[in-house]
Amino acid sequence: MIKNQNHQTQNSVHRQNTRGFSLIELLIAMAIMALAMLAAATMQLSAVRNTTNGNMVTQANMLAKGKMEELKNTKDLTTIDGGGTASGINDDGQPGGIYDLSWTVDNLGSSARRITVTVQWNRGSRTRRIIISSNTRGNGV
Repeated sequence: MIKNQNHQTQNSVHRQNTRGFSLIELLIAMAIMALAMLAAATMQLSAVRNTTNGNMVTQANMLAKGKMEELKNTKDLTTIDGGGTASGINDDGQPGGIYDLSWTVDNLGSSARRITVTVQWNRGSRTRRIIISSNTRGNGV
């Protein structure tokens, strides 16, 4: 009988030790979860940054193309010979933005002109720039 009681006591102690998780197991699981959450947060930050940069490039492109179309549709190209600038404009061409727009119109002879439109803006310590160029005879041609 004594032998049977000892066996039951050892069994209950053994069962008590195998239930749940040890402190080390919990700490390892928490460390893995923390690393996974840190990786997810880093990816989210990178996605937001890249989306912002993409939006800025798209807006600058649209601004440059809009100015190019405006200049190409000018009936009398002699009125735009030389070029011009607009500083501190937004993506709609209104004051108060981050973009600097400049354009040059070069006489190629006869009635043809080369129009070059540049949109420039600063992002952090870097200056970004988009340049588009087209040859035209005016009136959208």
